[in-house]
Amino acid sequence: MSDNYIPPERQDINNAVIPESAEFYEEMKLLVHLAKNYPDDVELQLFAPLSDEEIDGFEKRTNIKLTDELRDLYKFTNGFSLSVANLDICTLDQVEEMLDTEWEWGDTKNYLYLGDMIGDGEIVLLDLDTNKIITNDHGDEDEYDDITTLLGYNITVFLDGEIEDEELEEYLGEWDDAE
Repeated sequence: MSDNYIPPERQDINNAVIPESAEFYEEMKLLVHLAKNYPDDVELQLFAPLSDEEIDGFEKRTNIKLTDELRDLYKFTNGFSLSVANLDICTLDQVEEMLDTEWEWGDTKNYLYLGDMIGDGEIVLLDLDTNKIITNDHGDEDEYDDITTLLGYNITVFLDGEIEDEELEEYLGEWDDAE
């Protein structure tokens, strides 16, 4: 990151309005609920949303077209930090700064760095060829259909059995039924 880094403006989760039409609505709604009710177990920092014009500017400057889901995410929050799986999705400014990064594990010309998770060097990428989300842990990759699936996976792996909450249990039951 540059020496002139300015932290993004935070968004109050108590006033956050998750777009009901967004693919990630159920997952983010659950995470906001858990962060409000179990702050010792789930910490969620949301950043001030971006406008369509700001996202369009990113796409024009970088010649990269974001998926509709990522556009919706950045219009809801310009990145976020979630204690569950230590998942951090960067602001678009941070994503843009990382465009020239060369990774030790290989060629990333078809990937867009979005953030990291776990805290041990595992990164979150958008595969620009398939529009799938990839996590790469020092060369070992896992593929997810989208951010929504990654959020759902992290909820089920890291929160199952950790918090006794009716909404969480309902979500976990729906996730099990879907598999």
